[in-house]
Amino acid sequence: MRRRILLIVLLGAVAALSMLAPLAAQEASPFAELSVTAHGSQRLDLATGYTELPDGGTVVDRGSGVQLEAPWLRYREGERLEARDALAHGPFGHVSAPHLTLDLAAQQLHAEGGVVIGTEQGAVEADAVRFEAGVGWLLAYGGVRSEVPVLQAEAVWYEADGGRLLVLPPYRYEDGPLTLRADADGAPLQLTPAFEADGSLAGYDASTDLDDDLEARLQGVGGG
Repeated sequence: MRRRILLIVLLGAVAALSMLAPLAAQEASPFAELSVTAHGSQRLDLATGYTELPDGGTVVDRGSGVQLEAPWLRYREGERLEARDALAHGPFGHVSAPHLTLDLAAQQLHAEGGVVIGTEQGAVEADAVRFEAGVGWLLAYGGVRSEVPVLQAEAVWYEADGGRLLVLPPYRYEDGPLTLRADADGAPLQLTPAFEADGSLAGYDASTDLDDDLEARLQGVGGG
C-alpha cells in the first residue's frame, strides 16, 4: 500500500535532530512517494478518514533509505500521520520518540515524551522537538543535552541548511577549557559551525551577538 506523505518533514527532522553536526547539502522534493507496510491488521474509520495500523507498520523512503517503524500508526492521507514509540533509522543514525506527529498541512513534525537521537558524533536528548519544514528550522526544548557540541540548555533552535545553533537560556556550553553559562535572564548564544579544509567539522564559533535573521526569528516566535 503506497501513500503520499510529506517526507521532507520526516527527513528534515530526523536529519536535523542529529544536530550537532551540520547537514550535508542535498536536493529534496517537498513530497515523496513512500511505501507504508502494515505489520498486521488495518482499520479504516470512515467517520474520521483515518487508517489505523493497530499492529504497527513500517514507512520507507526508497530514495534515501530512511525507515520509520512503530508498533502503532494511524494516518489520514495528505493530512496527518501519528506514531507511538517510533524508531527512525537512516544515514543520520537513529531517532526514538514515544509520540510523533506529522502535520502535513502545516509542514511540521512534533515529537515528544523524551526524544533520543544517536549519531556517530554522540547523542542528543530533549523532552520534545518541533521541526518546521517550510522554513528549515528545528526547535528542541525541555532539558536539551548534547554531546557535540557539549551543552545543556532549556531550548535550542537548529538551522537545517546552514547548521547554526541558537541556544536559549538557561544554558551551559563547553568548548575545551572554555565554559559559557547563562541563567534564565541571560542572553541567547549563537553557535556557528567552522569547517576544516576537507569539509569536516572543526568546531563552533560562539557569540552573544546574533545574526540579524536569528534576532528576527527570536522576535517573531517570542523566543520559542
